[in-house]
Amino acid sequence: MQDKIVDLIAEHFGVAFLIGLVLIGALIFLVWWCRGVYERLKQVDKLPCKENGERIQEHAEKLKRVENLPCKENGEQIRKHAERHSEIAQAVTKIETSIEFMQKSIDSLTQSIQKNTKLILDPFTQAHSPISITEAGKEMIKRIGMDKMFERNWPRIESLIRVNAASKNPYDIQEFCTEQAVVFPEKFLQPEELDRVKLDAYNNGLNLLPYMRVIAVLSRDRYLEENGYKVEDIDKYNPND
Repeated sequence: MQDKIVDLIAEHFGVAFLIGLVLIGALIFLVWWCRGVYERLKQVDKLPCKENGERIQEHAEKLKRVENLPCKENGEQIRKHAERHSEIAQAVTKIETSIEFMQKSIDSLTQSIQKNTKLILDPFTQAHSPISITEAGKEMIKRIGMDKMFERNWPRIESLIRVNAASKNPYDIQEFCTEQAVVFPEKFLQPEELDRVKLDAYNNGLNLLPYMRVIAVLSRDRYLEENGYKVEDIDKYNPND
């Protein structure tokens, strides 16, 4: 059928007309195809690439600003504040310990006044600086074996002084040992050892304070000796002299 139509056109209109018709058809197809390509390109243009690109650029700029922030400086400030907080906490702890030490000393004085007409504050140590152990204190050490108790606990006592003493001069070491031993006897002796000391104190009408002052003197002397100081150096560092 198509061949007859072609023959009919060629017979009546000639070959040139047929060729022109084919070219026109091809041109129409080419225009249609180009229009389709154009429409697809327009759809691509409508994609949010530009908007997304702007967002990516904005995030990149934010990241750059974050990288340029003074993080190191801020971190240093935070570290300094943390150290300052730690120093304040240590100072508060020292004040609390000193207050409790004074309270225990007052309690011991009150009990001594109530029990004795002759006031004896501490039979085991001499109060003048540097504090020393009396003959009665030395006898007590042998009687209850306090020297052996001290030797067993020395490693943790030494660590306590080395880590926590604010100053390492002889006078401050003496003050630290005295306050800590009186206020926190459990840091210097084991529970069963404290029970033995308390029993001896009860049997002799005393409280725990004079016994712990002896432990403090033993701790002070051992620590100063191991760190190249002499007991006689204590008064050189006394701020009240």
